[in-house]
Amino acid sequence: MNRHSPTVAQARKDRRLSPDARRQAFVSAAKDLFLTKGYAATPLEEVVAISGGSLTTLYQLFGNKQGLWEAIVAEVCDQITAPLQEAMTLGEPTLGEPRAALKNFAMRLDALERSGESAGVLRLILAEGGKCPELTRTLFAAGPDAAHAIVGDYLKAQVAAGRLAISDTALATQQFIALVCGDTMLRQACGVLEDVAPEDAERRLDAAVNMFLKVYAPPG
Repeated sequence: MNRHSPTVAQARKDRRLSPDARRQAFVSAAKDLFLTKGYAATPLEEVVAISGGSLTTLYQLFGNKQGLWEAIVAEVCDQITAPLQEAMTLGEPTLGEPRAALKNFAMRLDALERSGESAGVLRLILAEGGKCPELTRTLFAAGPDAAHAIVGDYLKAQVAAGRLAISDTALATQQFIALVCGDTMLRQACGVLEDVAPEDAERRLDAAVNMFLKVYAPPG
């Protein structure tokens, strides 16, 4: 018979994992719970029960529940923005004409918009944002705002090189992302996004890139 209390057993299990592994276990468990039960309805004790470890360790790593949410947002948004950043820099020496970079970015962003995890995060924000506005602020800062910054920096570089003629790159960034995204993520979050053949999706993205470049092509 085990004479140890659950707290002692958890502490021993806690010590067997590296700090990074323990942190990831908390983040993974919390992400699943937040997406299925909601942020407000998920007690930290349940995160600990699923992930192992202890409540003390969780507080040491994240500070509080909002800190845990911010860690989840950082992880999800890193997964989103990393390929977008890569899309804008991959093969940069050969990207004298911006069509290739913008098309690559559009394809990556469209795939992310159609992913189940992105839709789940949006559903969480729609359900919890009014009650917990800090959720929305942290998500937008690390996600959409970061994606806009990636596109904006790229457009500024292209303007400086004379390949695009844009007077307001912030506005142009919003326009380009709107052309690419449309209502894809909202439909995905609502469960009404229909499957699209790859050739049809590519045709839509080509049209978005062509429209953008037609407006902002340099004169002459």
